[in-house]
Amino acid sequence: MTNNKPTTLIIKDRGRGKTTQLLYTSATTQYPIIVQNKLQINLLIEKARGLNLIIPVPMTVEEFKNSRGCGMHHDCVLIDEGYDLIGEALDSYLGTHVAAVTLTDRVKEFADKRVVRV
Repeated sequence: MTNNKPTTLIIKDRGRGKTTQLLYTSATTQYPIIVQNKLQINLLIEKARGLNLIIPVPMTVEEFKNSRGCGMHHDCVLIDEGYDLIGEALDSYLGTHVAAVTLTDRVKEFADKRVVRV
């Protein structure tokens, strides 16, 4: 599937609000959040409840893949803690194990370019 929709990478240190930001995005857009396991689903639901947010029920990768076979369709999804998933997806897409991937923090790069240097 090819499209021109940009993907936003939320890159912050541990405990700095990535998941909270994702929960607010899910509540606003109603895009479901995809995670690796059921424990993460429960944690997201509890955190959303604590923030008084109404979000679609999060799904594991397998649940999401199975839902597509049942006719459910989502134009967009959100991914929480995506490092392992990115690796698995690239392996599947390319048909070989991807041993390393580089990522540039585009938000930081953009911010650095906007800083006026004296």
